Amino acid sequence: MSMDGKAQHGGNTGPDTGAAETLNANPSIRAFLQAAALHARFTANLPKAQRMILRSTDLNGLSAQNLDLRGAVLAGSMLTNAMLRGCRCDAADLFGTDFQNSDLAGVSLVRADLRGANLMSVKLTDAVLRDADLRPGQIVRWKDGREQNEDRVTNLSNVQIDRADFSGADLSQANMKLSSARDAKFTRANLFAVNLAGADLSGADFAGAKLREVTLTGAVVAGANFEGCDLSGANLRNVDLSQANIFGANLNGAIRRRTSASLPEWLKPLIEAHSLWINTSGQSGQRLDLGGRSLIGLDLGAADLRAAMLRAADLRDAILADADLTLADLSDAQMMKAILDGAVADGANFSGANLSNAKLRGTKFEPVPLRDPAGKSTGRSWPANLSNADLSRADLRGSRLSHAKRSGIKLDGANTAGCDI
Repeated sequence: MSMDGKAQHGGNTGPDTGAAETLNANPSIRAFLQAAALHARFTANLPKAQRMILRSTDLNGLSAQNLDLRGAVLAGSMLTNAMLRGCRCDAADLFGTDFQNSDLAGVSLVRADLRGANLMSVKLTDAVLRDADLRPGQIVRWKDGREQNEDRVTNLSNVQIDRADFSGADLSQANMKLSSARDAKFTRANLFAVNLAGADLSGADFAGAKLREVTLTGAVVAGANFEGCDLSGANLRNVDLSQANIFGANLNGAIRRRTSASLPEWLKPLIEAHSLWINTSGQSGQRLDLGGRSLIGLDLGAADLRAAMLRAADLRDAILADADLTLADLSDAQMMKAILDGAVADGANFSGANLSNAKLRGTKFEPVPLRDPAGKSTGRSWPANLSNADLSRADLRGSRLSHAKRSGIKLDGANTAGCDI
């Protein structure tokens, strides 16, 4: 793996390597610590100095604190399960570096190049990443004698960044799913299309940040500040904005619950548990099962109900506009006069459901691509099922259901203008 990056340098503080040297027996780590001593002289403009340039180096398990690594080059290196508390890595080239499961609490990474880095499950509490570059990075690999480019987003999933400072940082398209960012600072940061599903953003400050097309499904935002943010096109399904500051925020095109709609108290914890179940791929939380329940007139607009169990539920007059019903089971459900405008029902099961007089304008019933356990496409898909569903007098204008199973479907008097049926 080869990578090229840029770094800047400056400042003067020395490393604390004495105890660390006794803890690290790996020859690469010993060489690193010696290089760190020379690098500290480099940043201090002292003689007999040398800038650290250690690309693609195995430093897994490194244990060192308070090193001065400003402007150092460690692109593509392996630093998993490392402990680097309090180190100064401002303007360091850490392009594509793997920090998984490491302790970087209190580290300073101002203007650092972290494009394509793996920070999964890393501890970055109280760290400073002002103006850092965390955009996707293109990794160059050699495979079968040929050079191949791999685009990789920066991975901050399940990371602890409580009270960290990301002011002015560029986090475009980063994966921050399930991160804990309580009281973190993201003012003026660019979070375009970032995945923050299931994240704990309690008390976080996003004032003036760019959050266009961000995914916040199931995130906790109590006390968060979104004043003046660009949240256009954001996915805010299962997000309670009632305790967040959204004054002056741009919410054009955002998918969210109507401010006048509130869930029944008994349902709120079930939706929260379902969000956790989705965002952890079933490892935590609990799948929503409301099969056979009376949900007449319930407002579930913009809810994330992927794979929910709603078989034979009574959803007459219910509001499911803009809801995500991907792979949900609504077979035999009573949904007369229900509103599903703009809902996503890809791969969902509506077999035998009664949707007479329902509104399904722009509703999608597309197939869901199937993947193997490694996440690779199998080339097969799971279609939505509308077999024997009653859509008599339903409003299907602009809906997409040509790829759904439709044997026995009833469409008497339905408005199919612009529908692909």
